[in-house]
Order: sequence, then structure tokens, then C-alpha cells
Amino acid sequence: MSLVSLSSFYTLHLIMNIPILDLKRARLRIASALEARWARILEENSYILGPEVRELEKGFADFLELPACVGLANGTDALILALRALGMKPGDEVIVPAFSFFATAEAVAWLGGTPVFADVDPETLNLDPADAAARVTARTVGLIGVHLYGRPFDVDAILALCDKKGLWLLEDAAQAHGARWKGRRVGGFGRLAAWSFYPTKNLGCFGDGGAVTSQDADLVRQVFLLANHGQTSRYHHTLVGVNSRLDSLQAAVLNCRLPFLEQDNARRRELACRYTGGLQGVGDIRLIPDPEGATCVYHQMTIRTARRDALMEHLKTLGIASSVHYPSTLDRQPALEGLVTVREGDFPVATAAAQEVLCLPMYPELTDEEVEQVCAGVRSFYLSA
Repeated sequence: MSLVSLSSFYTLHLIMNIPILDLKRARLRIASALEARWARILEENSYILGPEVRELEKGFADFLELPACVGLANGTDALILALRALGMKPGDEVIVPAFSFFATAEAVAWLGGTPVFADVDPETLNLDPADAAARVTARTVGLIGVHLYGRPFDVDAILALCDKKGLWLLEDAAQAHGARWKGRRVGGFGRLAAWSFYPTKNLGCFGDGGAVTSQDADLVRQVFLLANHGQTSRYHHTLVGVNSRLDSLQAAVLNCRLPFLEQDNARRRELACRYTGGLQGVGDIRLIPDPEGATCVYHQMTIRTARRDALMEHLKTLGIASSVHYPSTLDRQPALEGLVTVREGDFPVATAAAQEVLCLPMYPELTDEEVEQVCAGVRSFYLSA
């Protein structure tokens, strides 16, 4: 065994545990500030629609350079209520990427609409504008674009399609807090944008949370009305709404973490560069490129390999966590059976992605040494083949 391979052998066997995400590290960074905020909430009994929520809504809107934001209970509600505010009705068709988290299509189906799937770009895995255009019918009212893995979709091409066909655009920005398209932060390009503050997100709380943002403050106020039982004043309800309010305890977590978001995203980009350097040219690994004109925030560090499952198992034996986002295209979900009509081979790029993608540990508290250990673990898989 050479000195290089011997060094790699001992390095790998010294690994104790590298989780896919370590929220304990995130919590320790804000522990004292969060304790003070939570103590104030408990003292003031301001649990619902309190000052912490208002601070978060203003702070996040300012961060995104937008005029309006409303906090909600979770990211799925953000999609559903945004669709309601946009006027989507039962029977309407909405184009969505075939490769995304289930909520992207679920929100359309929940309101009685029909999600119409389109394939994704072979490089970025974001919605393919040309394939989306081919799916438009007389019943199509809008399009949901997903900034997948923290990489903005081709905003210019999608907006051009929407303008040409008279469609609205809803941004699913659940994975893209702080990402930019040609200098502007995402979240204000569509009529509305839906956000998730699930704990794994770049800006995450310690439970469920979500938001909707827009350039249109009136439209955001409509979302708030829908999220608060359609209530314009106490016990006066002008719409049939729901209860979907971001609570003050979770807003406090977000208020503690928001000031760190810009530097955390910069750290994610730095870690992504280290991963790229450590994995470039290794085996059959394909790295997902950043779209031209985009500033990405690396919600996930995603690679592609035809040997995905075997690599995942190999890393597990070394104490290195990994995950698959996502193992199936949306048209294959049993819950949508009978609602959507697809043909075999309809989404070749999305289908291949579902079989190949693997997400490696990625969070701003991850150390350079841990990234090198992950890369060494991946390289060892191909060396042992």
C-alpha cells in the first residue's frame, strides 16, 4: 500500500460521524440570543401574530429587497394559499417540474387543479422552458418554477413563456433563501413566491414555518387574509380561509438566524468549491453546474452517479450520511394516480435524475476537514471498485 493510499485508509477509518445536517451546531450559535427572545415571548404571552412575527416579516422582506412578506405555518401552506390568492380554480392546469418535492404538485391537486408535469434541464435539473411551453393548453393558468437545490431556474426564459401565453408564475423558493438571478434575489420575479422555513432550509426554524413574498403588497395581504380565517376584523370573516400562522417562537428562531444568512450562504458556496475540487473527475460522478447568471446558495450539495445506491451504502459504512432528493419523479407518486396522464418515457431527464442524484453533507457549520473526509470517502468507493 502506497503512502498516499495508507494515509487515506487511516483518515477514513478515523471518521466518527458526519451527519447530513447538524442542527445542534446551528442552535449553539444563537442559543443566548434565542433564550432572551423566547423569555420575552413567554413573559408577554405574545405567541400568535406577535412582535417577533412582524419583525421577521419585515426583516425577510428587506433582505429580499421586496415590499411585502407574510409568515405562515409551513411551506406547503405557502404554496396552497399563494395558488388561492392567484385565483386558481378546480379544473385549472398548472405546469410544474416533474422533479421536485411532492408539495409542489400536491398544492395544485389539493385545490382541485391538475398538475401538468414538464421535464427538467439535463444540466441544472430545473424546469425546462421548452418542454414547459409544449405542455401549455387552453386550460393552463399558471406555472410553478422551483429553484431546486438553491439554484435559480432560468427566470428570463420562464417569464418570457408566461408573458407569451398569459400565465402567472409562482416561485417555489423553498430551497433558495438568498439566491440571486442576474443580481436580483429570487422571490420577487413571479406574482408570488412561496418559502419554507423547515429546519433543513438555509433559513430554517426549529419546527415548521413558511412565508409568501411578492412585489405586490395587495396580493400578499390577500394571502394573509386567507391564512387568518378570512378575517378582516375580529369575528368578521369575508372569506373562507384557514388557520396558517407562523408562531412567535419559530419567528424568534428565524430572527436570530436571518442576520447570519448572507455569510452562511457564502460559506456554503465555499464548501461547494471544496467539494468540486475534491470530486472533479472522480469515477462517473457528474457535478451539477451553476446556471449562467445565477448566484446559488447550495441548499444541497448534489452529485449524480449511476452507482448512487452502492455509493450511499459505502459512505454509510464510513459514518458519512447522505440522502436522496428525490428518488421518484412526481408523476410516479401513487397519490396522483388517475389525476395526471403521462406516457412511458415522458420525462427522460427527470427519470434519470431520480435514479442518480445523491446529496452530501452541506451546512455552514461543516468544517473543511469534514468535507475532505467526505470526498475521501467518495474517492475510496471508486478506488475499491
